[in-house]
Amino acid sequence: MLADLALQAAKALAYYIALIVIMRLAGKRLAGQTTTFDLLVLITLGVTIQSVAIQAGVVNAVVFVMTVFAAHHGLAALCANSTWVRHLVRGKPRVLVRDGRIIEHALEHEGMSRDELLAGLRKLGYASTDPVKLAVLEETGHISAVGADDAIAAIASDRLNS
Repeated sequence: MLADLALQAAKALAYYIALIVIMRLAGKRLAGQTTTFDLLVLITLGVTIQSVAIQAGVVNAVVFVMTVFAAHHGLAALCANSTWVRHLVRGKPRVLVRDGRIIEHALEHEGMSRDELLAGLRKLGYASTDPVKLAVLEETGHISAVGADDAIAAIASDRLNS
């Protein structure tokens, strides 16, 4: 019985690691800019892996859930305390726009189209890239942006507070 529970915990840990690998291979965009199709693919992969990893029975289900929860909690703590682990698991932020210019190779590397970038900037209130001083695809998969006017205001505020 104990050996069966240990096997279930090992399978749950392998399941969690497989999900992390899939998320990393899919890229940051999947986390923050998920389309309906992306979500369906991710759920299907997760369910398929889970169906192989979980053994029948309520006790096995409890062990599976507790193991995945503990692994996730532990990884979150590691990510909070280690930049290296966080970048390994989530990736690094990447500059997509600098001084109003789109950095094409960054878009290619992240698997993001110009239209997806522009849609993300519109959500932040920018009709085009012209007024954007800096736009970054964060490790969470969300786009953050600073407008040229915002940057000037921040510099002025820093000078007043110094």
